[in-house]
Amino acid sequence: MKILNSVLVILLLLGCSKKQKDLIGEDSPIFKTGVVEYSIVVDPKDADYFKASEFGTMARGTFNDKKLHFKKLDGRDQESFQIVDLKSNIETNYLTFRGDKYAMENKGEMLPELGELVFQDEKKLIAGYECQKAVAKMGDGFLTAWLTKDLGVNFCPYVEANGFALEYSLNMPFGKVNYVATKVELKSVDENLFLPSKEYQPVTLEELQAKLMGPTVSTAFEKGANLANFDLQNMEGQKVSLESLKGKVVLINFWFINCPPCRMEIPDLNELKTEYAEKNVEFLAITFDPKNQVNEFLQKIPFDYQILPDARGIIETYGVQGFPTSVVIDKKGNVVNSKMGGSMNIKEELKVFIEEALAQN
Repeated sequence: MKILNSVLVILLLLGCSKKQKDLIGEDSPIFKTGVVEYSIVVDPKDADYFKASEFGTMARGTFNDKKLHFKKLDGRDQESFQIVDLKSNIETNYLTFRGDKYAMENKGEMLPELGELVFQDEKKLIAGYECQKAVAKMGDGFLTAWLTKDLGVNFCPYVEANGFALEYSLNMPFGKVNYVATKVELKSVDENLFLPSKEYQPVTLEELQAKLMGPTVSTAFEKGANLANFDLQNMEGQKVSLESLKGKVVLINFWFINCPPCRMEIPDLNELKTEYAEKNVEFLAITFDPKNQVNEFLQKIPFDYQILPDARGIIETYGVQGFPTSVVIDKKGNVVNSKMGGSMNIKEELKVFIEEALAQN
């Protein structure tokens, strides 16, 4: 699952989910070319599984009047980079795994819901440029950015911007990430950076997950399938069966302790349970990890679902091939839908499945 986690991390370098307008006014500086170097500071919620050093500590953005080339200078993903069309704000991620090269356009399906960037009164100097603070709603948190209008181009991760972000802070499920420009050079740049090799094979996110992880979902979790019953014990030693939960909507999350994407999703999964506390929904988390190890894990990272440990048998029976996998089952025990693989937008995706199940008779 480290490979899938790498995919998620790469997509978080910068992402643009909304079409960007041409916001530079007639009296703004002419378009320039140049390089912005950033320092990166990551404050992970769980340093045991998310290594800030692997994420990277430095990055470089190279821009002309049409495109931005963004690349980390250290960390695990040095071979990967991104190119943003500064007019349309369409971003393409160029990824390298095990020698294979992929080009994936970011359509925003893994991103949390985003609001508009609103400028504040605060200003400060960054790398010699006056910047103004701006804030946008980002899922349950915020994107905070400091932008300058003196570079002649517009760029800010994820949102439309009137200016170029020399500092931005993102609250992600795995922790807080802060980019700060340490140097800005307005100079001629290598235009070849904006023309990636044709060796990169175009893929969608789903196709990439399938290539790296195999089938995207177990056949047991096909829509409409009646899920086979199980009899398992929870952490208190009480018996839990799927049959006994008929009449309720059930969300099952398949996970394990040493799965980074599984752990990344836990805060959002906890919030999802809280939102449906007054509804007829049961939340289960099934793992093959033994009870004693799960107990130790829960001391560090609370997981508020009813957890069913030591469940390797039913996991194999269902044919779960990738983690995390979440399945929503209706009141009759039939599969409504499922989702495999870590997602930055998991709460919203699963809410759609739950609402569909609750609406059924």
